[in-house]
Amino acid sequence: MRPMIVTALFPPALGGAATYFGDIAPELSEQDDIEELFLLTERMPGQPREWTEGRLRVLRCLPTRVSLSQRGWLTHAVTYALTQLWFFARLPGLVRRLGVSLIHFHTRYRGRLFYAALRRSRVPLLADLRDKMTDPVQLAAVAGRLLCCGEGVRHFAIKGGFPRERTVLIPIPFTPPEIPSPELVSDARQRYGLGEDPYLLFVGDITYNKGVYDLLEAYRQWQPGHPLVRLVFAGTNREGERFVGQVRRVAGTIYLGHVPHRDAQILMRGAEIVVLPSRTEGLPRVILEAVALGTRVICPPGIPEFERYLPQYVVPVVDADSIARTLSTVWHDRTLPSYPISGHRVRRVVEALAGVYGELAEGEGR
Repeated sequence: MRPMIVTALFPPALGGAATYFGDIAPELSEQDDIEELFLLTERMPGQPREWTEGRLRVLRCLPTRVSLSQRGWLTHAVTYALTQLWFFARLPGLVRRLGVSLIHFHTRYRGRLFYAALRRSRVPLLADLRDKMTDPVQLAAVAGRLLCCGEGVRHFAIKGGFPRERTVLIPIPFTPPEIPSPELVSDARQRYGLGEDPYLLFVGDITYNKGVYDLLEAYRQWQPGHPLVRLVFAGTNREGERFVGQVRRVAGTIYLGHVPHRDAQILMRGAEIVVLPSRTEGLPRVILEAVALGTRVICPPGIPEFERYLPQYVVPVVDADSIARTLSTVWHDRTLPSYPISGHRVRRVVEALAGVYGELAEGEGR
């Protein structure tokens, strides 16, 4: 079998997709049934266009788009068009030239020309849905299987029109991070200008769908009763000046910009609460990391796994009032959250995914 993974982000790019595919691709390439694993991703400055390690072959051919730190509307439109045209003109030929037997694509890539290119490739297709932002009906017309990272994502897909029998639930791979020492936490506080005051922390892309504006308003309501507690944002700003302006207007907030992953984990360890009031999450890694690091959390709604294991930490809806109320509840409850992670072991996830590859390829070959 010679599968191809198509993803915008792959290390050293940052983000959940980069971490996910960076975790699974090397181990997938070592599975007995895989002769060679191709990974097609965006070009990155300073990175080779192609490199091979064992049976993993990384091809950085796609136009740079998702990994751009900020995108104005014109850049967004132009890079979208270029990416769609690249797929339509080049993907089918690349698949034939490399002898690809299956395409596993991250649903962050979507669009009419992209879907047409997938069909013209004439190989089995596995869509990887990690959020609630892609139309399940459009995916159902293209993909033979839909990989869902969480129960909420699977429910969203089925309710939206994807056939239940073609969905597969495989959780995200997750290895608990090493817990940083107090000295490392203190050093990070100083380097990022946080001092010794307590702080709440948001980690992730700065977008409307992540609930950042609702969080700012919730903090504005909550902060007068907690004047020493800061609200800290760490992540790539996709909103531009609108977000920066809002931060300036809310006293006590700090925007750190992009923070390396390990620094983000150290800051999570030092935070009082890690807050992620997102509207579109499947099963956010940042919450699992925070829990593993021994930090309290506020989780997004609509994720059955969190509602089952972390019910007191889930915000009921994404609005300022609900976030502020949940923040007050969690602030006064010193109990640390706990979540079972055995099902997220990388090897277990990879073995399940390799099984899906085999079933899909066998089913298409009949």
